[in-house]
Amino acid sequence: MDFYSVRMRANTAGQHISGAEDIVSANDVAATCAALAQRALDHPKGSAENTTITVEALKEEEIWRVPQVSIKNLEVESPEHAHTVIRALLRGHTPHVERIIETTFAVRDMRGAMLIDAAQAERLEPDLQRGIRVSHIGAKLAFSTERVGKNAALEAVILASKVAAHPDVLAELCISDDPAYTTGYVCVAGTYHRVPHIKEPGSRAGGRAFIIRPGADVLALIEYLESHPVLVEVNSIA
Repeated sequence: MDFYSVRMRANTAGQHISGAEDIVSANDVAATCAALAQRALDHPKGSAENTTITVEALKEEEIWRVPQVSIKNLEVESPEHAHTVIRALLRGHTPHVERIIETTFAVRDMRGAMLIDAAQAERLEPDLQRGIRVSHIGAKLAFSTERVGKNAALEAVILASKVAAHPDVLAELCISDDPAYTTGYVCVAGTYHRVPHIKEPGSRAGGRAFIIRPGADVLALIEYLESHPVLVEVNSIA
């Protein structure tokens, strides 16, 4: 079977508006392109002025298949409670929990994620404004769902599963910068902890941080995250 990576990136006046992608069969390329183009026009940040869709042929033997992370839904009552939960989950993986939380909430309009050294809390991305964009990723679903439009829960699980599959990633903290989406997550030890009320509704705060092992080969990790095609075997997003 032929596979293709279909990727959409959209911006207005140089500001990132939307991004999404999938790995699909040849028969699904046209429908996927149309759905992603419409998504760029319907984003809560406003319709994008510039949308780029890239279709790239993949060799099936190059595609890695990784398992979905397990999912745990946490009961969280407020952003203050969410911070307490995040601290507890990250403690033991880095001595700089507070600094990492503050940094992740403080970033604005980053296209990608931060790479943060667990021992020193230093950012290791070559471009601190752009960050690292996890790409060349898709899902093989074990259930039927509507893939047209945005499914934030599904997309977050897919991305977290690719990231968690790399041995140099110790943990991930994600706060969506979408002002209408207030559920974030912490992924540690193969478990995706869904954290509701991670921020106040309407807040544009939010970013993504990958906490990585001290001494990790940063260039090899970036190549994996950005360029190596991965299909995630998704069995549930509940």
